[in-house]
Amino acid sequence: MYLDFFGLHRHPFRITPEDDFIYMSQQHSRAYVYMSSAIWSSEGFVVISGEIGSGKTTLLKKTIRNLDGNLKLLNISYTNLESKDLFGLILRKAGMKAAGDDKVAMLFQISDYLEKMATAGTPVVLAIDEAQNLTRENLEDVRMLAGMESMGGPSMRVILLGQPELKQAVLDIPQLAQRVKLFFHLEGLTHAETTDYVEHRLLVSGHGDNKLFDTDTLKEVHKLSKGIPRLINKLCDGMMMCAYAEDRPFIDPHDLNSIRKDLLGNELSKESPQPPELRKKVKPTPRRNKPNTKISSSDVAGVSKALVRMAEALERIDKRLTKAFPDEEPPLRASRNAPDNVESLSPGRK
Repeated sequence: MYLDFFGLHRHPFRITPEDDFIYMSQQHSRAYVYMSSAIWSSEGFVVISGEIGSGKTTLLKKTIRNLDGNLKLLNISYTNLESKDLFGLILRKAGMKAAGDDKVAMLFQISDYLEKMATAGTPVVLAIDEAQNLTRENLEDVRMLAGMESMGGPSMRVILLGQPELKQAVLDIPQLAQRVKLFFHLEGLTHAETTDYVEHRLLVSGHGDNKLFDTDTLKEVHKLSKGIPRLINKLCDGMMMCAYAEDRPFIDPHDLNSIRKDLLGNELSKESPQPPELRKKVKPTPRRNKPNTKISSSDVAGVSKALVRMAEALERIDKRLTKAFPDEEPPLRASRNAPDNVESLSPGRK
């Protein structure tokens, strides 16, 4: 909705991975080099972990797009698999049909395929995204495939990408961990990198050199997002929507206070992301005996003001849509009654 308003030709803050938008921080560059080395090394096996939204999938897309040479990539992104499903999926990615439903038979098919590719001098790379969802048996199967030997060394190179628990899952299988050449974990961006990241995405999307987000705003964005690119995108997109709704050509940092809970949730805005094994140890506070609480008049007034502001913003969008589509009924016309409804929430009204 706001592309023309800000003079953009592409959406700058989509949360879906777009490898041509990728910002190569120092750590992302290292991860990219490690993944590339796994592809072209005869003993390539790397594990890349990182928080949700840290850029793992985007890096993989960039790696795949830049592949140039004689190799066969088997890219798997769906990992909620049963035991034999992994072999069946590998065969499908290799362009083969499973000869039967028997796991041993499929293993022989894969072995014959790898031997054939090795004879032809074509490296085979298995890249599995969201690998934290693989079962222990799946990981054991990956170890077995990575251990298959040809005349030139291992028949298959492996790249595993996943959330932080992936590393521990691999380490829990010593035979698998010993085959991994490199472990690398993607952290959140620093404050300086967050600033460069936002400006980079705006530049790619067609925005000029003038800064849309000031220093203090980006500092708060980094604080709330912990430097996780996907969360940065959500916050920046939300603020641009607010500016568009209120017909402002600038970003108001105060908008973060009103949208952060809606975009991030209460817990994400207060705490740094934690691995699941740590989160499981935190017991929820019992609520059974919690005394009844009353909503204060100041709380109700705050809600009323927020709803009025939202209604006014919708009214402005409604008018803009009415001008753009004069022959159609404005979809937001009903929102004009919102301020009257909001008054009923004011202190003292029943």
